[in-house]
Amino acid sequence: MSQYSGFKAVPLSGSTSTDSAQACEAGVRQMIANGKSRTALEIAKQFHKTESTPASESLLLDAYTARIQSLIDHDLRTEAKSLLDLVRERFPSARDRFDGLAAAASARGGELNGLLQPLIDPQLSPDRRAVIEKAVQSHLLDLAALADCGTLPPEHPLRQAARALDIAFNLVTSGAVTNEQIALAEVSHRSPLAPWKLLIRAIACLYRGDVQSCREYLAAIKPESAPARLIPAIQAMLAGKPPRKLNSAEEALISATSISLSELRSAFTNLDNAFAKSEPSHIFKAVRAAIRECQRIAPDRLAHLKQLIFARGGATGLDLERLTAALEGNVRQDAEFFRIFAIQMEHSGSPEDILQASELWREFHDHAVRENWFLDGGLEAAALYLHVAEILGQLPEEWVEEVQSIKGRPGTARPGGVFQSPGKLYALACSIDPHPEAFAQWMQWAEGQPDRESENVAQEWCRFRPDDLDPVLHLMERAEERNAIPTALSFLADAEKIDAVHPKVRSARLRLLVAAAMNQLRQNKPHLAMQRLTEIEALPQLRQGSRRAFVPAMLHLLALVSRDVSKAAVALQEVETLLEDKLAARLLLFGIANILKGPNPVQLPLVSAIKREERKSIPKSLAKVMTITKDLGIGKFKLPLAYFDAAEENFSSVANTLEIRELLLLGQLGMSTGHRRLAWAASGVGLERGGPDEARFLLMRADAMLDQRGDRHLALAAAVAELGRFHRQPDMVDRAVQLCRNPFGGESISLTLEQAREVIRRELASPLFPARFNVGPDYRDLLPQCDCADCRRARGEPCDPLDGDGPVDDELDDAAMKKMFNQQAPPEMPPEVAESLFELMRDAFRSGQSEDAIVAEILGGLGKKKKDRKIR
Repeated sequence: MSQYSGFKAVPLSGSTSTDSAQACEAGVRQMIANGKSRTALEIAKQFHKTESTPASESLLLDAYTARIQSLIDHDLRTEAKSLLDLVRERFPSARDRFDGLAAAASARGGELNGLLQPLIDPQLSPDRRAVIEKAVQSHLLDLAALADCGTLPPEHPLRQAARALDIAFNLVTSGAVTNEQIALAEVSHRSPLAPWKLLIRAIACLYRGDVQSCREYLAAIKPESAPARLIPAIQAMLAGKPPRKLNSAEEALISATSISLSELRSAFTNLDNAFAKSEPSHIFKAVRAAIRECQRIAPDRLAHLKQLIFARGGATGLDLERLTAALEGNVRQDAEFFRIFAIQMEHSGSPEDILQASELWREFHDHAVRENWFLDGGLEAAALYLHVAEILGQLPEEWVEEVQSIKGRPGTARPGGVFQSPGKLYALACSIDPHPEAFAQWMQWAEGQPDRESENVAQEWCRFRPDDLDPVLHLMERAEERNAIPTALSFLADAEKIDAVHPKVRSARLRLLVAAAMNQLRQNKPHLAMQRLTEIEALPQLRQGSRRAFVPAMLHLLALVSRDVSKAAVALQEVETLLEDKLAARLLLFGIANILKGPNPVQLPLVSAIKREERKSIPKSLAKVMTITKDLGIGKFKLPLAYFDAAEENFSSVANTLEIRELLLLGQLGMSTGHRRLAWAASGVGLERGGPDEARFLLMRADAMLDQRGDRHLALAAAVAELGRFHRQPDMVDRAVQLCRNPFGGESISLTLEQAREVIRRELASPLFPARFNVGPDYRDLLPQCDCADCRRARGEPCDPLDGDGPVDDELDDAAMKKMFNQQAPPEMPPEVAESLFELMRDAFRSGQSEDAIVAEILGGLGKKKKDRKIR
């Protein structure tokens, strides 16, 4: 037998049989497969020496290849290079065959200059390039060496990718990283260094605890690449037990990077549970256990853990002396400590804690400046001022005064007590960083302050940023609200210099000129009013729709004031022609003329004097007039109440002829004048039309209801919120969310889009105005149900007869009595009267009278004088 175990010897003298040669070749290849490259090479040498055939030479070259690869894998680069040179010298015809091994040896040994030199040759063949890139992919271990390789130009993709990977690898193995830090856009998926990118992301996921993503990144790494050598160790870290027996290097890596955190996690869980139960003795015990466990497993994180626990305990209201004892020592009070403590305090939401949070933020500022986190008066400080101002802005007014009276410790308070004044904080932040968003935040706070504070902020905004439009528009609008029209026009001129085509700027000129003309008409200055009318007539915005009738309407009134009958008649004729409606013309003139001092010179016919057929057009005429006043911003437009009554009565006659905007305006008119049925009818027609305004019509319907406490109103409000989101109408959502609070507690009522559509369908099927005998659709299937005993009985659900939530036997609780009272009370009864009557009924019932007798006595006697009772 041969000295080489596992291989049967063959005769080496003379010629061998074909079977024996095949057996020898098979044995050598089996040894190569088993990793016994040295033995395989010795046998292949003897075999080729005996045979000297092309087949034996091929077998010998395969054995040399396996042996050289084994030396490279075991980092015996010198031996591998020597053997490689020997083989290439003995077998010149096979030199190309060993190019890949030569490249691998160079890559593994860091000899990159010679390896990468061919890559700068534009004529390099694709095959040769593939060999070099494969060597880089499979054997390169030193990314920094590749990044600094002078053979390649600095802009070469390989050098740029290696530099980015080297930085990212150092980051991900040193601490927590963000996705942006390891994005590695410089490394394409076709790069030979792409496996390193996957390895870096896998390591990041490992430390984040994202096991699934880590496994996915590891699976995508090419098995033949250099980073693949780390896969078994990382898999062992993930699974807790290795998928195979690890070598010494892998075990050392796992030992250096992995620790068991289960006991520490258990201690933290117990601490969280103790805080949740708010039992001080349990909290202090859990604190001691967590501190000792952290001292044992992660002592480098102990100081930070103490800061976190102290901040949470302080926010919870624990005895800080006992807490310090449980922490086994004082807490390091640095900038990080005050930052953590301030965040904990401000999140509680109570005014006292917000006050303390502002003081803690001041301490943070001073420590951060001393510790060189940022410069005093730098951009970071400005961001801090904005944040503290925002949380102080949440305080009620009475608390703000208390905040401003607080004095900081000597030598630490900011100039002027800035950390106790939101206004000073905003001013200081905007002076450091005059950014539009900072000024907008300041402006939002100032709008809730008295004494025209928002205008002062707008003036400061204009001083720092004269080209910003928002503050100029704000000043213009505030002046317009005060009816200081000349001042508003001056601000408008400034706004037009900044952005003349802005929609608010374009619409403002027409609105302000109209207001100026009406003011001058009121002040009996016809010549100035005529000048304004000339300016108005030149505006292109006036030539749209029925608003063109405004100028001749004003001319008619000016003519009446100057007693020029002929001019007044001509102007009146023009108004009627433009509006194509004589009644609308009269209504417009009457409303504008109300601004004049003294009696109104325009006479409107009594509604009773208008023919019945002509009365049907009153809603349409009112809609035309309301459109004009809305477009021109005319407020305080007064008309006789009888016309609103007639509009409500005759709405159905012209409903199909009204446009969507006219329906909305009539609905708003109905609500503002107390004509709820007009608003209800307009909402119904609008809902039938559909479209993006369906949420507005549905909200109009909810507002028009007399009883806004029942299921129907709640369902309408919830549907408005969902439809407002669908149509991207935040104003509708904000209004509706306030209306759809859950009466049984918990989150606000919400519906799906399909349920909101179902609400519209049910409303269209119930067009009648809600009244005592017309309660409308049943929405109990869409809304959360009350779980009191009374409601469970009404739904036919089992109920404990002794359940304290509801009535027992024949007794009525307050809720049941209120429900019965509301069902029988007239819908037009004022709420304050209804409340007083209910209290009388409840008191009488508790004195022993039956509920039927009480209701009959109280509701049947409405309008009759009682000798012994007064309703206030």
